[in-house]
Amino acid sequence: MKNKKEVGKALGLVASGLFIVTARHEKEEDAVLASWVNQCSFAPPALTMVLAKTRPARLLVEASERFTVNVLEKDGVMMKKFFAPNKKDVFEGLKTKKSSKKPRILSEAVSWLECKVISSTPVGDHVVYVGEIVDGGVLKGGTPYTHVRKNGFSY
Repeated sequence: MKNKKEVGKALGLVASGLFIVTARHEKEEDAVLASWVNQCSFAPPALTMVLAKTRPARLLVEASERFTVNVLEKDGVMMKKFFAPNKKDVFEGLKTKKSSKKPRILSEAVSWLECKVISSTPVGDHVVYVGEIVDGGVLKGGTPYTHVRKNGFSY
């Protein structure tokens, strides 16, 4: 690649949101901060969601074929918990809507979308999931968090 430094700066300026993706399989559950989430279809309504291959949540998404995207608010308060999550209980201290079979919904999120995986593709060090939206809603509402990175080659 020519001019990697400039490409990194330019790629970093591709704006994205910040989300908490929750996953559950049987009694195991996890949540992860994600920024690569985008709508990709109107009919059926679907979105793409990308996780690093090293994320434990990825294994739960693949086993259950489900995930929930929780849209974070612009103030960024909730996302700070996920910079260094509690290894024992990632949900400790958060208000959630818990189900015995579905991924948790974060009660303080702007909104949520539950998805059924209809496709997945490994791409480099990540996996791209296409999820058909099967449920969702607006919770507290508000302005979603968006950001750009200084360098498009790292978080």
